[in-house]
Amino acid sequence: MTVYSASEAIWPALERTYSYLFRAFKWETFLKLATVATISEGFIVSFRYSVPNAFPLDIDTAALKAFLLAPAFLPVTILGAIAIFLFGVYCVYLVTRVRFGLVHCLIHQTRELRTASKLYSDEAERFFTASTLIWLAFLVLAVLVFVAFVIAGYVVIASPTPEGKLDPGNFLILFFPCIAIVFAFTLAVCAAQVVLNDFILPHMAIEGAPFSKAWAEVRARIKANRETFLSFFILRLAMPLLAGLILGFLAWVLELIVFGILGMSAAGFIAMLDGTTGFRAYALTAIEWLFLPLGLGVGLVIAVSFGGPLGVFMRSYALFFYGGHYKALGNLLNPPAPQSAPSASQSVAIERIAKVP
Repeated sequence: MTVYSASEAIWPALERTYSYLFRAFKWETFLKLATVATISEGFIVSFRYSVPNAFPLDIDTAALKAFLLAPAFLPVTILGAIAIFLFGVYCVYLVTRVRFGLVHCLIHQTRELRTASKLYSDEAERFFTASTLIWLAFLVLAVLVFVAFVIAGYVVIASPTPEGKLDPGNFLILFFPCIAIVFAFTLAVCAAQVVLNDFILPHMAIEGAPFSKAWAEVRARIKANRETFLSFFILRLAMPLLAGLILGFLAWVLELIVFGILGMSAAGFIAMLDGTTGFRAYALTAIEWLFLPLGLGVGLVIAVSFGGPLGVFMRSYALFFYGGHYKALGNLLNPPAPQSAPSASQSVAIERIAKVP
């Protein structure tokens, strides 16, 4: 396996992305793979689309809040909130399994995502449990940082100048450390995300290693190649931002065109049928409701068509980079050429060498 630097791993990742998504191109296969990559990697292009009068209901949020928090209905609200939370946790676990399946498919160049995801149910569960504990620790840390900010804000407000104004000295003394803390916390979260999904996950997927052993292996490799991994971390954060800006702009232009056509079509039907009664009024309502899922469907297709290739590229980029430091992964990405059998003369020479005392 070739040992790629952080920049050298970009080209093989591009080649793998092209071969995986666009070689023998079929729209249904592409959309399936792009959707999975978008969900797994979290790269999605947002869009906004609306149809006038599609939702004629006027919801009174104040009345709804009072109803949900009423003493008679509060137990149901609490149970509903718990159910929603557990459903969200289960969705995160499913995303973890999908990510294992995507890694398997990219390594072995297969498109059987459902079958691949089923292969790693135990590994995904262990990885999900360990990741949850790590993110809970970050949540506790975030709460402590927030409390520190509140205390710092109180100190600034409670220490005014003799004129009763905000003391700029106290403000600046506390402002810059707070910014540094936020920056360090953000970097720590990003580093944890990269280490978990780019380095630890391959060990658990290929070897079935426990989380602690996988982390020990990763830590030893990072310690031996600090500069190389630092370069990878910088590019790993910078490339999605740059690519996201470019792809987001292209998607925005495309959405302007597509949603503009849909909006003009909907406006034409509404202008033609507005104010009518009987069958034409029902037809107008049906057309308004038809354009809503049509626009949502088109928006989702655009979102995954741009977010999916970026997700596949970034996952491939991480695999090719780490494959140069993790032999088992590297051999799967680029299998070594089979050694040819020795010739007759070579066999005789080997036998003679073996007989020498």
